[in-house]
Amino acid sequence: MSEKVANSTALNKRNNTKIYLIVASIIFGILILPSLPMIIMSPMMFDSPGSENSIPTITLVISLVAYPFVTVFSIVVSWIAFVKRRHLFAIIAASLPVLNILIGIAAIVYMAVVCDGNLDC
Repeated sequence: MSEKVANSTALNKRNNTKIYLIVASIIFGILILPSLPMIIMSPMMFDSPGSENSIPTITLVISLVAYPFVTVFSIVVSWIAFVKRRHLFAIIAASLPVLNILIGIAAIVYMAVVCDGNLDC
């Protein structure tokens, strides 16, 4: 009886992880497309004098440029971890693009609040 419950719990955990990975892969994969025009236009952030030395501006550009690479890496690593039955690691790896997005948002908020919206803070 307890073996049946353990198998059921493991199967449920596997299915929940699989659903999360599918949804995360689709959402973050689709978000690569709107990031491409932003990446192309990101050198324009360094047009204002002094912005090439601005840490928030550099952080935002790195976050934008790194997003497609982080997303592809996280999708591949999370599915490999899922196949190896390392479900918690798979969920953490699939969530890496969220960290990248949050860093970009933090840079934008910092520039808006501290630098009064200027890119040369």
